[in-house]
Amino acid sequence: MRKIFLFISIFLLFSSNLVMAAEISEADWLSDLNYLENELPAEHYNLFFKLEKEEFMKEMDKLKNDLPELSNLDTTLRLAEIFAKIGDTHTAIDNTRFLTEYYPLFLKKFEDGYRVIMTDNQYKKILGAKLIAINNYSIEELKDHFNKIITADNQISIDYRISSFLKLNEVLKYLGIVDSKNEFLFEKDGEKIRINFEPLKIKNMASSNNSLSKLDYQTGYVRSNANQLFWSDYIAAEKMVYFQYNSCWSRELAQKHGKPNSELPSFAAEESEILNYIKNKEIDKLVIDLRFNSGGDSSQGTELAEKLSKYQDQFETYIIIGADTFSSAIINALDFKKQLDGYLIGTATMGKPNHYGEVRTFNLPNTGLRVSYSTNYFKLLENSDPDSLYPDITVETKFEDFLSGRDSILEIIKNID
Repeated sequence: MRKIFLFISIFLLFSSNLVMAAEISEADWLSDLNYLENELPAEHYNLFFKLEKEEFMKEMDKLKNDLPELSNLDTTLRLAEIFAKIGDTHTAIDNTRFLTEYYPLFLKKFEDGYRVIMTDNQYKKILGAKLIAINNYSIEELKDHFNKIITADNQISIDYRISSFLKLNEVLKYLGIVDSKNEFLFEKDGEKIRINFEPLKIKNMASSNNSLSKLDYQTGYVRSNANQLFWSDYIAAEKMVYFQYNSCWSRELAQKHGKPNSELPSFAAEESEILNYIKNKEIDKLVIDLRFNSGGDSSQGTELAEKLSKYQDQFETYIIIGADTFSSAIINALDFKKQLDGYLIGTATMGKPNHYGEVRTFNLPNTGLRVSYSTNYFKLLENSDPDSLYPDITVETKFEDFLSGRDSILEIIKNID
């Protein structure tokens, strides 16, 4: 049995925000909404690139008028609807402190749909099962509902982000998907399984870890160190250098941003090791794996691409991307492609190449809710504006490969002559 660190992190997301949500008066909400209405347009690089200012003000006025009928959570979800219309994936409000209930259902998106990776012991028969519907709403119908509150550059973003929302009882209620009835329909080995989950309290989520059953799967080479910021290896049999870059962060960047942390790995040391492989080993292929990288600071990746460019004629370069490749990681994927004349392989990204970013935050004065916003626009492609960074070679992850630890993308790269 392997720990699934990706899903354990979801516990940390909620448990780190478990401040008791005190009652917030209508006057305090009104004051905060007025503050947001003025502050966000002033601080954002270009807030009204998609939603007209007049429409933004109209939506905010409707929300203010509806305050007497709204709960704290409902108010923030209405704000999420407005932010979804704004259309900047880096502009959002953190409302997790108002979420109180969840279903023990942890899903992962695969080529054939959403599979159960972790659940409560009493439901372990659905481990590995595919979710088919909730209260007779098909997966496509569920996506249509969540389009209202998820800010997305493309359908890929909805496809992958929805899996984190389908466990949230109050959000499902807000969208009219569940009420007193919450029948989840799964399919496993040709059998249909119907489950009515009992909502659990998020405040008890961390302590409930021992009651969870996790899917048995082989970690495999690629996922063996996927919890590290970055790592590299020389695969002698393939004459291949493999560099897995999981976060645009490091000891050096933490220092640069005024957050020194000597326990973080050094990117300079990693870079030196990669260059040492290239200078002293026989290399046919360089693989840069960005499929787990959701961003950070792109500068060190950009500089590495420039340093590697002088060796580009010595090998073929393949840059692995996927749905989780986002923000600064997209910048670096294009850096490596351009500087090394590389091939993108994997699946399309959640984010756009041309995008708003360089995120900053402010807190609403009364509720204390954190609002993030973009302070820059990155135009990485001059002559086009696609909704995603698409691979040159598309390879989807199959559920069976995940279970066995086989990485189909790396296998395909190994077999390219």
